[in-house]
Amino acid sequence: MPQQPDNVTAKDSGTGFAPHSEGQFAMICVDVVDLGTNVEVFPGQEPREVPKIALVFASGERQTEVAESELTLVTAEMTNSANEKANLRKFLESWRGRSYQPEQVEAGLPLTKLHGKFALVSIEHVTTRKGRKFARIKSISPLPEQIKPPDAKAILAEYERPKFLTDRKAQYAEALKKHRNAMGDEVPEPAYPGDDDDDSVPF
Repeated sequence: MPQQPDNVTAKDSGTGFAPHSEGQFAMICVDVVDLGTNVEVFPGQEPREVPKIALVFASGERQTEVAESELTLVTAEMTNSANEKANLRKFLESWRGRSYQPEQVEAGLPLTKLHGKFALVSIEHVTTRKGRKFARIKSISPLPEQIKPPDAKAILAEYERPKFLTDRKAQYAEALKKHRNAMGDEVPEPAYPGDDDDDSVPF
């Protein structure tokens, strides 16, 4: 009888971290990351500079596939824009449960104030073209009073910024530097109106 092959399957173990479970969860925003300016290139268009931010959320769910049992995080990266058509503004208005007034937008939305805020987050799993599965925020809304929030003090004390966000920030900075050198422009300092106003929105 011919030798039979072993029943073995090749898998991409990736980083060893499992995505956050699907469903609705009470979550807390544990980080607001200024990723700097990315250079985006679309077919048939000139490269454009786009400011990027990342919002990081945690529910208290933990990794079960790593010895450290770290927090399972969900990250949403968006263009840093308060334009009425921008995904970030739609995301924030859905989160706070009401729209911004024109004068609030004109003054600037201090995203730092999102840190430590609770939300009811709906998560779905998405598979990339390379077969990687990750958790994506499908929707966000205010956390209802009858739903118990996660342990903010414990989660915030444990949280550490993931290395991939630091790496992405460096990657964007390097791409911007090369782009600016090619264009012959100096890199300006970013400015975000409203950051110094304690009474300003988004919440």
